[in-house]
Amino acid sequence: MGPAYVKFGQVLSTRSDVTGKELNAQLRFLQDRLTPFPTDQARAAITAELGPEIWELIGDLGEPVAAASIAQVHPAIWKPTGAKVAIKVLRPKVRRQFRADIGTFHFIAAMIERIVPGSRRLRPTAVVSHFESVVNTELDLRLEAAAASNYRENSRDDERLVVPEVYWTGTSRRVLTLEWVEGLPVEPEPLAAAGQDVAKIANRLIRTFLRHALHDGFFHADMHQGNLRVGADGALIMMDFGIMGRLDSITRRHYAEILFSLRSEEHTSELQSH
Repeated sequence: MGPAYVKFGQVLSTRSDVTGKELNAQLRFLQDRLTPFPTDQARAAITAELGPEIWELIGDLGEPVAAASIAQVHPAIWKPTGAKVAIKVLRPKVRRQFRADIGTFHFIAAMIERIVPGSRRLRPTAVVSHFESVVNTELDLRLEAAAASNYRENSRDDERLVVPEVYWTGTSRRVLTLEWVEGLPVEPEPLAAAGQDVAKIANRLIRTFLRHALHDGFFHADMHQGNLRVGADGALIMMDFGIMGRLDSITRRHYAEILFSLRSEEHTSELQSH
Protein backbone atom coordinates (compact mmCIF):
# COMPACT_ATOMS: atom_id res chain seq x y z
CA MET A 1 0.00 0.00 0.00
CA GLY A 2 1.14 3.56 -0.64
CA PRO A 3 2.62 6.19 1.69
CA ALA A 4 -0.73 7.70 2.72
CA TYR A 5 -1.87 4.33 4.11
CA VAL A 6 1.40 3.96 5.99
CA LYS A 7 1.10 7.50 7.33
CA PHE A 8 -2.43 6.78 8.51
CA GLY A 9 -1.10 3.68 10.25
CA GLN A 10 1.49 5.88 11.95
CA VAL A 11 -1.29 8.09 13.25
CA LEU A 12 -3.08 5.06 14.67
CA SER A 13 0.18 3.82 16.23
CA THR A 14 0.02 6.73 18.68
CA ARG A 15 -3.46 5.70 19.88
CA SER A 16 -3.18 2.41 21.76
CA ASP A 17 -6.44 3.37 23.49
CA VAL A 18 -8.13 2.94 20.08
CA THR A 19 -6.19 0.04 18.55
CA GLY A 20 -5.34 -2.04 21.63
CA LYS A 21 -1.84 -3.02 22.79
CA GLU A 22 -1.29 -5.96 20.41
CA LEU A 23 -2.13 -4.08 17.21
CA ASN A 24 -0.38 -0.97 18.49
CA ALA A 25 2.88 -2.92 18.92
CA GLN A 26 2.72 -3.88 15.23
CA LEU A 27 1.71 -0.43 13.98
CA ARG A 28 4.67 1.18 15.72
CA PHE A 29 6.98 -0.47 13.20
CA LEU A 30 5.57 2.08 10.76
CA GLN A 31 7.11 4.95 12.74
CA ASP A 32 10.72 4.40 11.65
CA ARG A 33 11.29 0.73 10.75
CA LEU A 34 9.94 0.37 7.22
CA THR A 35 11.92 -1.14 4.36
CA PRO A 36 14.42 1.53 3.20
CA PHE A 37 15.12 2.43 -0.41
CA PRO A 38 18.70 1.91 -1.69
CA THR A 39 21.42 4.30 -0.58
CA ASP A 40 22.50 4.95 -4.19
CA GLN A 41 19.03 6.38 -4.84
CA ALA A 42 19.40 8.64 -1.80
CA ARG A 43 22.81 9.76 -3.08
CA ALA A 44 21.30 10.52 -6.50
CA ALA A 45 18.50 12.55 -4.88
CA ILE A 46 20.99 14.57 -2.81
CA THR A 47 23.06 15.30 -5.92
CA ALA A 48 19.99 16.30 -7.95
CA GLU A 49 18.75 18.62 -5.20
CA LEU A 50 22.00 20.22 -4.02
CA GLY A 51 24.35 19.75 -6.98
CA PRO A 52 27.52 17.64 -7.33
CA GLU A 53 29.49 20.17 -5.29
CA ILE A 54 27.57 19.16 -2.15
CA TRP A 55 29.91 16.18 -1.80
CA GLU A 56 32.67 18.64 -0.99
CA LEU A 57 30.72 19.21 2.24
CA ILE A 58 29.15 15.77 2.85
CA GLY A 59 31.21 12.64 3.32
CA ASP A 60 30.80 9.02 4.44
CA LEU A 61 27.11 8.75 3.62
CA GLY A 62 26.03 5.63 5.48
CA GLU A 63 23.20 3.15 5.16
CA PRO A 64 19.79 4.33 6.44
CA VAL A 65 19.25 4.08 10.19
CA ALA A 66 15.52 4.88 10.11
CA ALA A 67 12.91 4.61 7.38
CA ALA A 68 9.33 5.85 7.55
CA SER A 69 6.47 6.46 5.12
CA ILE A 70 7.78 9.64 3.53
CA ALA A 71 11.55 9.72 4.09
CA GLN A 72 14.54 7.91 5.55
CA VAL A 73 17.59 9.07 7.51
CA HIS A 74 21.27 8.45 6.71
CA PRO A 75 24.30 9.18 8.89
CA ALA A 76 27.08 11.23 7.31
CA ILE A 77 29.99 13.54 8.12
CA TRP A 78 29.94 17.30 7.59
CA LYS A 79 33.44 17.73 6.16
CA PRO A 80 34.11 21.38 7.12
CA THR A 81 33.78 20.56 10.84
CA GLY A 82 34.06 16.78 10.98
CA ALA A 83 30.73 16.67 12.85
CA LYS A 84 28.34 13.78 12.40
CA VAL A 85 25.05 14.75 10.76
CA ALA A 86 21.71 13.14 9.94
CA ILE A 87 20.55 13.49 6.34
CA LYS A 88 16.85 13.00 5.72
CA VAL A 89 15.86 12.19 2.13
CA LEU A 90 12.33 11.93 0.72
CA ARG A 91 11.37 8.60 -0.82
CA PRO A 92 11.46 8.47 -4.64
CA LYS A 93 8.15 9.40 -6.30
CA VAL A 94 6.50 9.85 -2.90
CA ARG A 95 4.59 12.96 -4.00
CA ARG A 96 2.95 11.18 -6.94
CA GLN A 97 2.15 8.12 -4.84
CA PHE A 98 0.64 10.24 -2.10
CA ARG A 99 -1.60 12.13 -4.55
CA ALA A 100 -2.93 8.80 -5.88
CA ASP A 101 -3.52 7.48 -2.35
CA ILE A 102 -5.25 10.59 -1.07
CA GLY A 103 -7.63 10.56 -4.04
CA THR A 104 -8.78 7.12 -2.91
CA PHE A 105 -9.11 8.41 0.67
CA HIS A 106 -11.41 11.22 -0.49
CA PHE A 107 -13.53 8.75 -2.47
CA ILE A 108 -13.85 6.37 0.50
CA ALA A 109 -14.74 9.21 2.90
CA ALA A 110 -17.41 10.57 0.53
CA MET A 111 -18.94 7.10 0.09
CA ILE A 112 -19.01 6.52 3.85
CA GLU A 113 -20.84 9.80 4.40
CA ARG A 114 -23.31 8.91 1.64
CA ILE A 115 -23.98 5.30 2.67
CA VAL A 116 -23.79 5.77 6.46
CA PRO A 117 -25.49 9.10 7.26
CA GLY A 118 -24.68 8.71 10.96
CA SER A 119 -20.98 9.01 10.11
CA ARG A 120 -21.39 12.62 9.01
CA ARG A 121 -21.07 13.88 12.57
CA LEU A 122 -17.48 12.57 12.46
CA ARG A 123 -16.83 14.57 9.25
CA PRO A 124 -14.80 11.93 7.35
CA THR A 125 -14.17 14.18 4.33
CA ALA A 126 -12.93 17.00 6.56
CA VAL A 127 -10.64 14.57 8.37
CA VAL A 128 -9.13 13.44 5.06
CA SER A 129 -8.67 17.05 3.92
CA HIS A 130 -6.84 17.88 7.15
CA PHE A 131 -4.72 14.75 6.83
CA GLU A 132 -3.84 15.76 3.25
CA SER A 133 -2.77 19.27 4.27
CA VAL A 134 -0.56 17.96 7.10
CA VAL A 135 1.23 15.43 4.88
CA ASN A 136 1.66 17.96 2.04
CA THR A 137 3.59 20.11 4.51
CA GLU A 138 5.86 17.17 5.33
CA LEU A 139 6.66 16.71 1.64
CA ASP A 140 8.69 19.95 1.59
CA LEU A 141 11.66 19.51 3.91
CA ARG A 142 12.44 23.23 3.78
CA LEU A 143 9.33 23.77 5.91
CA GLU A 144 10.56 21.18 8.41
CA ALA A 145 13.96 22.89 8.49
CA ALA A 146 12.32 26.24 9.24
CA ALA A 147 10.20 24.66 11.98
CA ALA A 148 13.24 22.98 13.55
CA SER A 149 15.17 26.26 13.50
CA ASN A 150 12.27 28.16 15.08
CA TYR A 151 11.75 25.48 17.74
CA ARG A 152 15.48 25.41 18.53
CA GLU A 153 15.51 29.19 18.98
CA ASN A 154 12.54 29.01 21.35
CA SER A 155 14.33 26.29 23.35
CA ARG A 156 17.70 28.01 23.59
CA ASP A 157 17.41 28.65 27.34
CA ASP A 158 16.16 25.15 28.20
CA GLU A 159 19.15 23.03 29.23
CA ARG A 160 16.95 19.93 29.55
CA LEU A 161 15.80 20.01 25.93
CA VAL A 162 17.95 19.22 22.89
CA VAL A 163 16.86 20.38 19.43
CA PRO A 164 19.29 19.58 16.58
CA GLU A 165 20.80 22.38 14.53
CA VAL A 166 19.84 22.76 10.86
CA TYR A 167 22.60 22.71 8.24
CA TRP A 168 21.00 25.01 5.68
CA THR A 169 23.66 24.45 3.01
CA GLY A 170 22.68 20.78 3.02
CA THR A 171 18.94 21.41 2.91
CA SER A 172 16.45 21.64 0.05
CA ARG A 173 12.90 20.57 -0.80
CA ARG A 174 13.78 16.84 -0.74
CA VAL A 175 16.85 16.82 1.54
CA LEU A 176 17.27 17.94 5.15
CA THR A 177 20.58 17.93 7.02
CA LEU A 178 20.53 18.13 10.81
CA GLU A 179 22.95 17.79 13.68
CA TRP A 180 23.27 14.13 14.74
CA VAL A 181 21.63 13.37 18.10
CA GLU A 182 21.51 10.13 20.05
CA GLY A 183 19.63 8.88 23.08
CA LEU A 184 17.46 6.20 24.60
CA PRO A 185 13.97 5.51 23.23
CA VAL A 186 11.10 6.86 25.29
CA GLU A 187 10.06 3.48 26.65
CA PRO A 188 9.62 2.77 30.38
CA GLU A 189 11.65 -0.46 30.48
CA PRO A 190 14.84 0.72 28.68
CA LEU A 191 14.77 4.02 30.57
CA ALA A 192 14.40 2.32 33.94
CA ALA A 193 17.16 -0.18 33.06
CA ALA A 194 19.46 2.75 32.26
CA GLY A 195 18.81 4.28 35.68
CA GLN A 196 16.55 7.07 34.42
CA ASP A 197 13.65 8.34 36.55
CA VAL A 198 10.67 7.55 34.31
CA ALA A 199 8.25 9.67 36.34
CA LYS A 200 10.50 12.73 36.06
CA ILE A 201 10.87 12.23 32.33
CA ALA A 202 7.09 11.96 31.91
CA ASN A 203 6.68 15.14 33.95
CA ARG A 204 9.31 16.89 31.81
CA LEU A 205 7.54 15.82 28.62
CA ILE A 206 4.24 17.32 29.73
CA ARG A 207 5.85 20.52 30.99
CA THR A 208 7.87 20.92 27.79
CA PHE A 209 4.79 20.50 25.63
CA LEU A 210 2.74 22.95 27.70
CA ARG A 211 5.50 25.54 27.86
CA HIS A 212 5.86 25.63 24.09
CA ALA A 213 2.13 25.43 23.41
CA LEU A 214 0.99 28.00 25.99
CA HIS A 215 4.00 30.31 26.17
CA ASP A 216 5.31 30.32 22.59
CA GLY A 217 2.20 29.19 20.75
CA PHE A 218 4.46 26.97 18.62
CA PHE A 219 4.89 23.33 19.59
CA HIS A 220 5.93 19.87 18.43
CA ALA A 221 2.68 18.20 17.38
CA ASP A 222 4.00 14.70 16.62
CA MET A 223 5.56 13.59 19.92
CA HIS A 224 5.38 9.81 19.47
CA GLN A 225 8.14 7.41 20.52
CA GLY A 226 9.84 7.48 17.11
CA ASN A 227 10.42 11.23 17.38
CA LEU A 228 11.71 11.39 20.96
CA ARG A 229 14.87 10.31 22.75
CA VAL A 230 16.30 10.77 26.23
CA GLY A 231 19.95 11.72 26.69
CA ALA A 232 22.28 10.14 29.23
CA ASP A 233 21.80 13.22 31.43
CA GLY A 234 17.99 12.88 31.26
CA ALA A 235 17.52 15.69 28.75
CA LEU A 236 14.74 15.33 26.18
CA ILE A 237 15.86 15.09 22.55
CA MET A 238 13.35 16.18 19.92
CA MET A 239 13.44 14.80 16.38
CA ASP A 240 11.38 15.15 13.19
CA PHE A 241 9.73 18.55 12.93
CA GLY A 242 7.43 17.83 10.00
CA ILE A 243 4.24 18.28 12.03
CA MET A 244 4.16 21.36 14.25
CA GLY A 245 1.26 23.18 15.87
CA ARG A 246 0.40 26.82 16.44
CA LEU A 247 -2.01 28.45 18.90
CA ASP A 248 -3.11 32.08 18.81
CA SER A 249 -2.88 34.20 21.97
CA ILE A 250 -6.60 33.97 22.81
CA THR A 251 -6.64 30.17 22.59
CA ARG A 252 -3.48 29.96 24.67
CA ARG A 253 -5.05 32.13 27.35
CA HIS A 254 -8.19 29.97 27.46
CA TYR A 255 -6.17 26.76 27.81
CA ALA A 256 -3.99 28.31 30.50
CA GLU A 257 -7.06 29.40 32.48
CA ILE A 258 -8.53 25.89 32.25
CA LEU A 259 -5.31 24.31 33.50
CA PHE A 260 -5.00 26.89 36.27
CA SER A 261 -8.59 26.18 37.33
CA LEU A 262 -7.96 22.43 37.43
CA ARG A 263 -4.84 22.97 39.52
CA SER A 264 -6.77 25.26 41.90
CA GLU A 265 -9.54 22.68 42.31
CA GLU A 266 -6.98 19.96 43.02
CA HIS A 267 -5.31 22.14 45.66
CA THR A 268 -8.70 22.93 47.25
CA SER A 269 -9.57 19.22 47.39
CA GLU A 270 -6.25 18.47 49.09
CA LEU A 271 -6.91 21.12 51.75
CA GLN A 272 -10.42 19.79 52.37
CA SER A 273 -9.13 16.23 52.76
CA HIS A 274 -6.70 17.42 55.44
